Amino acid sequence: MDAALFSPASLFRSFDSDDDDDDEDEGHKGVQQQLYVERTHAFPGMDLIIREFSFHQLNANLLWPGTFAFSEWLFQNQSLLCGRHILELGSGTGALAIFLKRSFVVDITTSDFDDKEIEENIAHNCRANELAVLPHIRYTWGENFPTSEPGWDLIIASDILLYVKQYSNLIKTLSFLLKAYKPKDEKAGVANCQEKKCNCSGHYF
Repeated sequence: MDAALFSPASLFRSFDSDDDDDDEDEGHKGVQQQLYVERTHAFPGMDLIIREFSFHQLNANLLWPGTFAFSEWLFQNQSLLCGRHILELGSGTGALAIFLKRSFVVDITTSDFDDKEIEENIAHNCRANELAVLPHIRYTWGENFPTSEPGWDLIIASDILLYVKQYSNLIKTLSFLLKAYKPKDEKAGVANCQEKKCNCSGHYF
């Protein structure tokens, strides 16, 4: 498995001059041209081709290490996914959602910062792994949620908090989603899971 990518600097350019800070400022202004790299990453039971790119103001362009740890945990506890309607916050490259969709045929929607580039990159990664493009929501934490009555009953996320200033916005978003949640019939969830031939053990929590 390739090492998870932490800094675009280590992949796309070297810091050999005193102009590094100026170059980084240019990147933040959107002047620096995006560079892309595709790598094969090992997930439980499969390899995925994931494209990352050189810059994003909230680091949604990279595949972070928590994704691998979380995917392994979900693989070992896959019954938690059975029959669920899943929303992933901070999807980034979409790698985790793609893994779950391919492994367990789950109903999953990706979401991330209101940004066309993130959405297009997730769509690219879906197609690169022979998967139909997943539903995606462009949404900035703390703002009004685009759906007044969300129907997801499981929210997942990994490696999504890097900046302290985003904590309150994330809490606001989670509070809305939890308050808006309306429990569904558990038996219906099991039936839905069986109809989709989910690879989990058939339990519903």
